[in-house]
Amino acid sequence: MKVLVTGGGGFLGCHIVELLQRRGVTVRAMGRRQQPIFESRGVEFMRGDVSFREDVERAVCGVDSVFHVAGRASLDMNYQAYYNTHVVGTKNIVQACKRYGVQSLVFTSTPAVVFNGGHFSGSDESLPYQPNYHWYYAQTKAIAEKCVLDNNSPELKTVAVRPHLLLGEGDPHLMPRILNYVCNKKLKIIGNGTNQVDITFVSNAAHAHMLAFDALQTGKACGKAYFIGQERPVVLWEFINDILKRLKLSPIEEKVSFGKAYRWGSMLEFFYRMFWRSSIPSMTRALAVALSKDHYFSHERAYRDLGYVPQITIENGLDSLVNSLRLQMKVLWKRDYVWD
Repeated sequence: MKVLVTGGGGFLGCHIVELLQRRGVTVRAMGRRQQPIFESRGVEFMRGDVSFREDVERAVCGVDSVFHVAGRASLDMNYQAYYNTHVVGTKNIVQACKRYGVQSLVFTSTPAVVFNGGHFSGSDESLPYQPNYHWYYAQTKAIAEKCVLDNNSPELKTVAVRPHLLLGEGDPHLMPRILNYVCNKKLKIIGNGTNQVDITFVSNAAHAHMLAFDALQTGKACGKAYFIGQERPVVLWEFINDILKRLKLSPIEEKVSFGKAYRWGSMLEFFYRMFWRSSIPSMTRALAVALSKDHYFSHERAYRDLGYVPQITIENGLDSLVNSLRLQMKVLWKRDYVWD
């Protein structure tokens, strides 16, 4: 069997590539930047952009299954960039899969496709897509996920996996962004600081993708979406402050109301859309919601259909994450702490 992983050099993609190789599967990875490490690991690499049909067709031709992991994780206001990657790119993948007789397609989605600005406390996959979104990422991911699931058929079996807030060694997005805010004294608790959220350590997310892949081979999970997270939600600000404490950084204590943060985010979004679309505002409406509201979900469907149980616990994952962050701070920030 030969499998394509789009975004194979990314945070989640490289973990999926590794799991596939452990099974003895022949892997082809696709990405926009060259990945020299793949050559030493026996992974075929194709440089390309999923928004270009010719690149996608070249990558999909000759494979049996596809993991479509490539995405654009940002908070900027450049709608066209999100649309090209998520919507155009996913449509290119689906069309190429049909053209070349690919048997199964596993799509990396996000719980943000159902976000409506409210609280989600144990909600399940019956939640609908939203008519309005606060975030271009969520809006375009929803269009892409619907495209994938609507194209499920006996010839092309499809599934969407929705891991929430990916964490782990090598995280290029979430924790570096939080630590940057902390070190520049720009992070404040939004709301009352008691909101609970799902997190997902990246190795668990990769494991869930493999389970979804296996389920498709047996005719299960076809045309469905699955929320993925840890064994329990965490209290967001307690979790962040625990990490900061372990890193010997000051905890976040100052608070700002949700209403004030939301209004400030709305105003910044307007100006950034007008003048600085490719830059990231310090606050957005989506960020205000994410940092102040509950957003954790039921994983019962994933357990029932896929057999998903987190392989890495919160405690073990947190230890590994903190150790990697300590190294990053020492190397990049020249902070030579003596760790307990």
